[in-house]
Amino acid sequence: MTETITSKYSLFFWAKILLGIIFEGFIVFLVFQEGIKNSIPEKLITANNLMFILIVLIAGVIVTLLFPPKSVIVSADLVVFRSYITQKKRKITYPDIDKIRTVRKQKFIRGGDEINYQQLELVLINGDVYAFNEDDYDNYESLKAAIYDHKFRGQ
Repeated sequence: MTETITSKYSLFFWAKILLGIIFEGFIVFLVFQEGIKNSIPEKLITANNLMFILIVLIAGVIVTLLFPPKSVIVSADLVVFRSYITQKKRKITYPDIDKIRTVRKQKFIRGGDEINYQQLELVLINGDVYAFNEDDYDNYESLKAAIYDHKFRGQ
């Protein structure tokens, strides 16, 4: 397998992003609703409203920076993780990978139900861990198979 495989985001990933944006917009709407409904512009800009909006925006930025959307590119020589926000690339050669493990994760949703998903983790020799999960990518299985193939081929 010598072709390069680039990750493709799933519909579920885009739905999570869209729901996050709608949620933040709804929170901001609720903060401003009283001032808009009463048509009193002074109520729009109060210290509490501005502080709340600032906290929501900072939380959104922190979440985006901690868990940035990234692309995964698998080639015969290396695996590249590229952040869409910062454009920062992390190139990982196969000899730098100490272990590859598949981890089963759980998310609990309303009503006590749980959703299980798989996450592929690349553990490097220096101890760093780079991971991506099946919920975010349509071609997760192809990416995973290509990484295993390139790492363990010939051993």
